Amino acid sequence: MINGKGSRKCHSWIESFVETTRVLESPEIFRQWSAISTLAAVLEQKVHVVSGGSPLYPNLYCALIAHPGVGKTRTIMAAKKYYMETPDPLPAPTSMSASSMIDALTKSKRTIVRMPEGPLEYNTLYITADELSAFMHDYSAEAMGFMSHCYDTTPYGQTRRGNDLNIKIKSPQINLIFGTTPSNLVKYMPEVAWEQGFTSRVMMIFSDERTIGDDFAERNTELNPDLIHDLNHISTMVGEYKVTEDYRDLVAKWRQLGEEPVPTHPKLIHYATRRRVHLYKLSMLSAIDRSDSLLLTREDFNRAMTWMTEAEKTMPEIFKAGAGNADARAMDEIYYFVLTLSKHGPVPEHKIVNFAKERLPMNSIERVVNIMVQAGMLQEHSLNARTGRKTYVATVPDIDTDGVLQ
Repeated sequence: MINGKGSRKCHSWIESFVETTRVLESPEIFRQWSAISTLAAVLEQKVHVVSGGSPLYPNLYCALIAHPGVGKTRTIMAAKKYYMETPDPLPAPTSMSASSMIDALTKSKRTIVRMPEGPLEYNTLYITADELSAFMHDYSAEAMGFMSHCYDTTPYGQTRRGNDLNIKIKSPQINLIFGTTPSNLVKYMPEVAWEQGFTSRVMMIFSDERTIGDDFAERNTELNPDLIHDLNHISTMVGEYKVTEDYRDLVAKWRQLGEEPVPTHPKLIHYATRRRVHLYKLSMLSAIDRSDSLLLTREDFNRAMTWMTEAEKTMPEIFKAGAGNADARAMDEIYYFVLTLSKHGPVPEHKIVNFAKERLPMNSIERVVNIMVQAGMLQEHSLNARTGRKTYVATVPDIDTDGVLQ
């Protein structure tokens, strides 16, 4: 790869980060997207491409999603260490509400001296959270709405009553990377959230790959000086990206073909409308990763498309894993609850509902109980014709003389 004026140490910052972090025992795709997020964080609003007559910046919202123990936290924290080695990092606090996020962003102002255009001024934050619930304890429509606002760097204003405070942020921006499990994400985000702006702006990276290393092997835990050097170099880039004819033609052909392959999962309908924006942002990050030249080429289109479609292939697995695990755990708990009470007679339906509502959304209880009946875990014992109320017993598996379930 070409490295502009030859002042860099690595042929690719992303690929070098992935290579040097092999000892983390984390999926390669997690390490790759942590590196991509780090580049976006250091670029802030220093570079842009004009799309639809407006500047588009390379900031990203990334989610690393996996079951416990896969390596989300290790990867995010490793990337953050490199980010903190840049001259003037602007990390966000660990736990934030909508108000504290606005306050932190107001204080995180950046001024870039440019000649002859004049200074470039904006506000930016980099949020790195190894667990979504640690960053934001409960789902907040206000906070999610504000982050959606900052993704597009739209001017923001707020007047707070009581203290006569008038907040104005001309160009707010947030970069975000967080980790979570599928079940926590599904539980954290209500159904309505998938129809709103925040989730459509998030690149969700799922992996269930578990890498096994040698716990007793010697490991070099020091940061790679070449990666620090190049990241600091990249952070100094300022300017507007231009596009080659090849890049423009590839985008046009892709759009004419319907931007295939389009994700079809119901929760990704709104995400699909923003894929072109994701592609342009990733293209800028591909270009800055390999060169000082602010030019988007065929190579950047192909590389960005590969990153995006690779992530999209496994996005539906997030909802399957999240809902499946939550339902399976709830079914097990309901089964043992009914099994215990069945020793004293059939269990009234209302007791099962009261137990299940602490573990499942109300609109899912009937569906889950019906599945348990169909699966042979529960058996309908009686039905009161007047009230329509049922009683259930838990079925006990038959065991033959060899101890084998029948």
